[in-house]
Amino acid sequence: MSSAAQDQPVAVPATNAKPTNSSLLEDIVEIKVGPSDMVFKAHRGLLCERASYFKAILGHPGNWKENHEGLALKEVKPEIFQRFLLWLYFGNILDNNETAQSVNGTTLIHCYFFADERGIPGMHNNVIDTFLARIETTEIIFTKYQRLIWVNTPDGAPLRRLLVDALAMMGTNIPEVMQTEEDQEQYDKSFITDVLVAKCKHPMTINLREFVKRRCEYHIHDEREAKCP
Repeated sequence: MSSAAQDQPVAVPATNAKPTNSSLLEDIVEIKVGPSDMVFKAHRGLLCERASYFKAILGHPGNWKENHEGLALKEVKPEIFQRFLLWLYFGNILDNNETAQSVNGTTLIHCYFFADERGIPGMHNNVIDTFLARIETTEIIFTKYQRLIWVNTPDGAPLRRLLVDALAMMGTNIPEVMQTEEDQEQYDKSFITDVLVAKCKHPMTINLREFVKRRCEYHIHDEREAKCP
C-alpha cells in the first residue's frame, strides 16, 4: 500500500458508511500521525460514531473544534492509521490490490492493537476475519507473533484466544511447535499452558474450514447487534 505524502492530507469518500444522519459527513478534522506529523483528514461524525476514542475527544459539539486542533497520534505508524481510514470508509483494512496472505503479519497485528486501544469494534472484527482468511489460505498458524501479541494484549484477549484455539482445536501437537530449545525460548510459558488447557477443553479436533466458521467467537459485538451469520 502506497504511503501518502506528508503535504497531501489523506481523505477518502464514504462508501461503506451508512450514517444515521447527514451531519456525520459535515465536519472534517485533521489528525497528525507518527513522529513526522503526517496529516490525515476524516469526517468527525464517522470518527465519533465508530471509535469511542475519537468520540471522547471530538464528540462534544461545543468544543470539538478547539479539541481537534492539537489532535496528534505520534505513537501510531501512518500506515496503520491509513488502514484505519480504509476500514472507516470502505469497510476493509486491505487495499484493492491486497489479500489476507499478502499483507504483512506484523502490520495486521498492529491494526488489531490500534482498534482495541481506541475502541473500534468494527475494525477489530475486520482484522480478526483477515487473520482467519490468512490461516485458511496459507494453512499456517501465526505462532511466530505470539510474543508480540502477549506483550500487548490482556489475558483473554480475542486474538490470544484465536491463536490458542487454532493450535488446540486443529490437532497441532505442542512438540511439533516447540522442536528446539530456541523454539521453546520463543514462546511464553503461559501461552503453552493456555494451549494445553484448551486441548483438554476441546479434545476433538476440527478441520480448518470448521474452525474459520467460529470467527464470531473472536469478534466484539454490541449486545444490540445481530451475531455473525
